[in-house]
Amino acid sequence: MSIILLILATICFFCFTVLPMIKHRVIYAVISLLVMLTCGSLIILNDSFNFGMQVETTKTTKSLASSASKDLDVLLYQPLGTKNERVYLYKTDADAKKPTATKTTDSVAKYTTNAKKATLVITEERYVYKNSWTKTFFGILNNSGRLKKRTYNFQIPNGWYVLSTSQAKALQKLIKQHKTQMQQDIAQVIQAELATELQKNPTMSSSERESLVKKLQQKATKETLDKLVAKVKASKS
Repeated sequence: MSIILLILATICFFCFTVLPMIKHRVIYAVISLLVMLTCGSLIILNDSFNFGMQVETTKTTKSLASSASKDLDVLLYQPLGTKNERVYLYKTDADAKKPTATKTTDSVAKYTTNAKKATLVITEERYVYKNSWTKTFFGILNNSGRLKKRTYNFQIPNGWYVLSTSQAKALQKLIKQHKTQMQQDIAQVIQAELATELQKNPTMSSSERESLVKKLQQKATKETLDKLVAKVKASKS
């Protein structure tokens, strides 16, 4: 309606100022001019300062899968310009071929640890029409739903790693190079700690032993990977 009123007011103003035979044309011209200025000002205020709009917030929560290998829980990022600027590469489906990149326009991304489950919470703040009157008046501009801010919050467990794409490649290379040695080291750690636990509890059942071996393997693998990740992060890559 705003554009229509502006066009009609402009036509009326032109007619009242050009056609001399119309009575009281000066009054009508002034009224048309006021309508023109009012509509024009409201359109500018709406477009530039979101006049007549209110902020609507929506949250979307998705399960997070590793950005890289299924065997290694990793959240990847690509540095942009400075160390503080990052584009995160994430997957919400473990079978997805390529990760999705976080958007940068009017968007921020962060991650927090200590989560029980890896999830991604996307919060969007968008401008929508405040009421039916503003929707009727500004609806022709078709600007409802305009993004104000988007926040990506990656909530990851402590077992996850946050690595740049170059660091992830370097880590994969190290794992491949030291795979045999890693397996031997992990086996030795499991054997030593299992022997210690058996001394404390000689009557341990087979199911308890199996569960213990699984926990020890996870612990030893994590400690080995932590060392490799620290080595990668300490390098220039």
